[in-house]
Parts: sequence; C-alpha cells; structure tokens
Amino acid sequence: MQIRSYAKINLYLDITGLDKKDGYHYLDSLIQEVTLHDIINIKKSNYDKVEFRNAAIPADNTVSKALRLFKEKFAVKDSYSISINKIIPAGAGLGGGSSNAAAVLSALAKINNKKTGDLISIGEKIGSDVPFFFTGGLCRVMGKGETVIKMDFKLNNIFFIIVYPARPISTKWAFSLIDDYNPVGIVETDLKTQNADIDFLKKIMYNKFQFFVFNNCKELTGIKTKLDDFLDSRLSFMSGSGSSLVYVYTEREKARYMSAAIRSRFGFDSFFCEPYYR
Repeated sequence: MQIRSYAKINLYLDITGLDKKDGYHYLDSLIQEVTLHDIINIKKSNYDKVEFRNAAIPADNTVSKALRLFKEKFAVKDSYSISINKIIPAGAGLGGGSSNAAAVLSALAKINNKKTGDLISIGEKIGSDVPFFFTGGLCRVMGKGETVIKMDFKLNNIFFIIVYPARPISTKWAFSLIDDYNPVGIVETDLKTQNADIDFLKKIMYNKFQFFVFNNCKELTGIKTKLDDFLDSRLSFMSGSGSSLVYVYTEREKARYMSAAIRSRFGFDSFFCEPYYR
C-alpha cells in the first residue's frame, strides 16, 4: 500500500498553559494541511522494519512508535515493512513526524479493518499534532491537541512558499523558551467567515513561538530579514516551533517563480504548495 503524508502550517498558534503533571502544553491553533507531502509504502513482512529515505531519522521515531502501539492495542501479530520517502524537512515546524505517524496508523487500521476513531488514543501518546492529521484540511486545534474542530470554510486564492533554512529547531527547546501563557485569543467571529482570503489571514495570523525563537536564534532572524527583502509576498510567518518560514501569495505563478528563485539565490529548500483538503 502506498500513501501520502501531508505537511501542515500553523496560521494561528497560541500556547496558553502548561500541565505540570505530564509536561504537555495547552494550545489554541488554526492549522492548515498543505500539498507538500512524503510518500509512504507499507507491506506485510517477516519482521517489523521502518526505513527513511533522504533523511537521517533516529531509530526511536514517530512511525516506529505508531507501529508498536498499534500492534499492542489491537494484538496484531503480523509484521510490516514501512518505507518513508522524506520530502517534508525534519525539525521544521511542519508536523512531518506527526503526519507520518497518523498516515501509518490510518493505513494499518485499513489493512486490519479497524476504525479510525480507535486511533485517537494512540495518536495522543505520540504527539500533540497527530490527532489533527486524522482529520486534516483546515482545523482549529485546542487543549493538548486532542480537540480538533474542522472548519466549515476553506482558504480562497491562497498559495504558499515554505522555506526551510537548513536550521532545524528542537520542539522541546522551543517550548522551553515560553514563559508567557496569557492567551492572545483568536476572535471567534473571524472563524465564522465565508471569505477566508488574504485579508482574513492578515487579521488572524499569529505565532507565539516566533517571538521567543527569534529572540534566541538571531541566525533565523537574519535569514527571515533577507528573505523578506527579496520576496514580494503578501504575508510571512514562521510555522509551528520553526524553523520553516511561510510566504503567502495570491498569484499561483508568482509563487512558483519566487520559490525557484529562492533555491537559486539562497540555496535553501523551498516548496511551492497549496492548501490541501481531503
């Protein structure tokens, strides 16, 4: 079985608290799935094997955890060979690891005739972004990631360039920087829009991580300044805990052209992508 595992970007991301009992943070986020994706191949095998291509991923990773936890929960005896062709950069704030885990869990559920709803508890043990990827599209995510609300609108005439500046950011380190849990508060009326265009994004775009990460990583701040000067975009922001930078356009061909120009000018990985809905 071959499946696609899509990336995400955070259009809005607030960190609103810390549960000292388990160390997990509370968040409020508007997450958009995008067309940038990894390719995953899954087949039955004589023994369990997880292999990543194009990336050096530790042996204890989200996919190996997903496979192990799935087999434990459903008492599955079969073994699987899982090969992931990595395109989504790691340590980039794009949810690649969480997406891979959710995609593999969903595929295993299909193979073994299990319900997707039964996977939520497994996903929560792997990462706060995993539950989102069972739904995908455009969702508001709250709590520790377990509350996923699918939006009843889609982004209109929006195209993205995602730039990975070859500077991975540890999510754990980024969370350790947060010392302000006062909620910014996304305006509820904005989420009732029927015209989610560039003006909508300008109104709601926020990432609490960006202030703290930029203050503690001047290299990334300098890179964004150079890219901002070079790119003629309508809006730019950091996704998740970083380090990927997102540039927003309302013209598809302009976004494609500028994405290629970034690679030739700066040598950074650059991905043209669009909002993805299932």
